[in-house]
Amino acid sequence: MDHVIGYDLARGLHIIAVIAWIAGLLMLPRFYAYITASAPGGELEAAMLKAAGNLRMIILAPSLVLAWAFGLFLFATYITGDWNRPIPEVLATVPHWFWGKLILVLGLSGYQGFLSAEGRRLTRGERRHSERYWRLMSEVPFLVAIAAVLLATLEP
Repeated sequence: MDHVIGYDLARGLHIIAVIAWIAGLLMLPRFYAYITASAPGGELEAAMLKAAGNLRMIILAPSLVLAWAFGLFLFATYITGDWNRPIPEVLATVPHWFWGKLILVLGLSGYQGFLSAEGRRLTRGERRHSERYWRLMSEVPFLVAIAAVLLATLEP
């Protein structure tokens, strides 16, 4: 059966989407730090709120969807030869490193949800966290991405 998209193209598009996703997750908390450090109602706050909203809608939301879509496609093609066996048997053959990577990616997805909720709060003028907090939070996606990439490439 011919596929509309091949495995290598899907893998490349998955990597591109993940790069965009992680870049957005690295930037957004920095925008929140600038918002938190700015004067309420000021020009910097307004500019950063607009930039953060654009980042969430133009980069983060689409890259999250594409990373998941291509990732699920890659997973499906990985196990496609086993569809004649019961699902529990098929899933038992999936390497353990994959489940670790999946947990990390679910965590990053939840982290994006947290950042989106916090962005809505900042838009309403609620500043629940310090500038330092947001600067530290901007490191989280990079650390998780390191672990996920090493799991996927080293396949321990």
